[in-house]
Amino acid sequence: MTNLNSDQKNQAENLLNKKRRRLRLRKSNFEEGGVERELSSFFSGIAGSARNIGILELAVGDRDAAEEAFADATTYYERSAAEDSLPVHSARQRMQGVYTALLAGEESALVDIAESMQRLAAEEDCDPDDQWADRYFLGWCLSGAVLGTVNDAALAGLETVNDEKPSAHAHYGRAVLSTAHGIRDDEPAAIQSGIKSMVTFHEQDMDADNVVKQIMSVEATALAILGRAKGYSPAISSEFIPMDLVEASAASFHL
Repeated sequence: MTNLNSDQKNQAENLLNKKRRRLRLRKSNFEEGGVERELSSFFSGIAGSARNIGILELAVGDRDAAEEAFADATTYYERSAAEDSLPVHSARQRMQGVYTALLAGEESALVDIAESMQRLAAEEDCDPDDQWADRYFLGWCLSGAVLGTVNDAALAGLETVNDEKPSAHAHYGRAVLSTAHGIRDDEPAAIQSGIKSMVTFHEQDMDADNVVKQIMSVEATALAILGRAKGYSPAISSEFIPMDLVEASAASFHL
């Protein structure tokens, strides 16, 4: 994980406190019936805030609090998916929930949300040129990798979608494709390549002013945890992957 200097750490602590207060307020408003916006978007926003709090908790050295925040994020991604009026659109929340469940070391939640994505793929058709095809095939491949049920149609669909992506975003699809292929075909090098591709995506997508993204890559870290949980030992060294979290979370799974 990125080592912060004293000024950056102070900035992270201040941002963490601010985000904690905002999240408490948003949850309180919901409990008091003060939320008028569409619930799927509201829950997704809470999930994203909890995920970012988890990253900041890691930055200030509290891994237990980070794992609690990632578990909270997973819960709200699931709630967001359940409230989404467009089933195929909800694939994004399910995919994000897979990532945060891996970070949290929550096997039951991970399996539940991965199975929900597999059910979605079985019930809803999506062509590679459809509006939400990227999230649909990404979620289908990722959930299959978790459950050990990677589908040829999922891989083919994601390959087609990814061929149309610009260079930076193509790294994201390539990361999921390679990881899923590696787990299905028992190819450790493919898993390692997938994680490296996700790090490359993060480096190219990162905003210099975004403190949270400077700390770690959620997706690359989650893929590293998944690889470890599946019994592999990908040799990855990146400032955006906190290896202590990878080792601790991976030990929680029996996939």
